[in-house]
Amino acid sequence: MRLVPGFAIAALAASLAMSAQAQEAKIDPMLAKQCSVWASYMSSNVDDENAQQALLFATNYFTGYYEGATGRAIGDTTDRDALLEVANDINGFTQRCAEEMQAFGTRMGEWGRIVSALGEEEPAE
Repeated sequence: MRLVPGFAIAALAASLAMSAQAQEAKIDPMLAKQCSVWASYMSSNVDDENAQQALLFATNYFTGYYEGATGRAIGDTTDRDALLEVANDINGFTQRCAEEMQAFGTRMGEWGRIVSALGEEEPAE
């Protein structure tokens, strides 16, 4: 049972260390919404199952980011022009959104390493 308080303290320290990275993670909520549309579109236009799955995960990530940042539902169509912008520049959004996906993957990889290291620590007696 002593592992839980030790783990909580270590997790708090890790989260404080990650706060600087989290600040770098901020993207414009409208770009997140546009990337959600982009990822959804792309997922239905690829044959590779792994790529399709990754794009569906990206759709969920960008949707959650948008909704969390704005407090608005992704289905709100008040941003019609921004959504049409995606349709008119798929290649441009491919680059922009892929960069955001890569950055998210990097952050998740780092978080995974931190959590794994915490799990490998000896429990305090």
